[in-house]
Amino acid sequence: MSGRVFVSCGQRPEEIPISIDVSDVLRKEFSLDPYVAVRVQSLCDIMAITEELRRSDYYLFIDFLRKADPPFSLFTHQELALAHHLGFHSDIIALQQEGAKIEGFLKYVQGNPVEFKTRDDLLVRLRELVKSKGWHAGYSRNLVVTKISNDGPLWDYRDHAGQHKQVVWQARIENKRPDAAAVGTVCILDSIRSEDGSDVQHEDRAYLKWSGQAGYERTILPEDFGVVDLCAISPDEPGLFLHSLRDTPRQPVLTKNGRYWLRYKVFARDFPLLRFEVVLQLQWQTSSWISCSRVDLVK
Repeated sequence: MSGRVFVSCGQRPEEIPISIDVSDVLRKEFSLDPYVAVRVQSLCDIMAITEELRRSDYYLFIDFLRKADPPFSLFTHQELALAHHLGFHSDIIALQQEGAKIEGFLKYVQGNPVEFKTRDDLLVRLRELVKSKGWHAGYSRNLVVTKISNDGPLWDYRDHAGQHKQVVWQARIENKRPDAAAVGTVCILDSIRSEDGSDVQHEDRAYLKWSGQAGYERTILPEDFGVVDLCAISPDEPGLFLHSLRDTPRQPVLTKNGRYWLRYKVFARDFPLLRFEVVLQLQWQTSSWISCSRVDLVK
């Protein structure tokens, strides 16, 4: 879950309380996660702002009327240009106070901001636009899990640890960014929690295999996807197994019956860390193992 909103607006004393009100509306009424950019000076601060923009899912631009030179916040206009460069297009809301001119970067990247008059009018317009554009907390423009599934009947799986007949459960990982590839994407099983709340110790923290290629690391291109093997079962070997890079004989990470919560991490260069969890029911029978009779992506 995400729904992080980068709020770019003026930081003059009379403007700061309005940015707080805007954040409260986004957080309390829409369950979004606002980040209000503050004016910075150093190169390190600028890089931090850039990183926050990369992590954000939505971009909110508020242009206040100023009777000064320049008659707008140069800092927020620079952020707007950077947001456009990072691929924010349909996921932008731009608001401009009545009397302010279309100047600075605004006239190049966002020609039709919605006009507001007062603070109260701004909040009304904001609510209307967030609703009409469908902004919600479940959206992310970075890496997301969109599907958990299995690949059907038994098939022969072969890797450096041997050959096995297995049924495999997989996760579809999508890169929602239109401007950046997720380079060096890797996935691991981070932890396992049992039904009684205790952690199940497992030694295999190696990278998991990506389906359709002979490798454990991949690049997911902009607006594309990859499929990673989460876990597997075999009719002739009891337990729940991983398709991992670990270079020791394959051992099950689970053997006892029960309901488990498996937590995964997905890392890619210059992307926020993706964490997700699946629910797993493992059932043992004398003559066979039935695993993953239920696998759900936890909402």
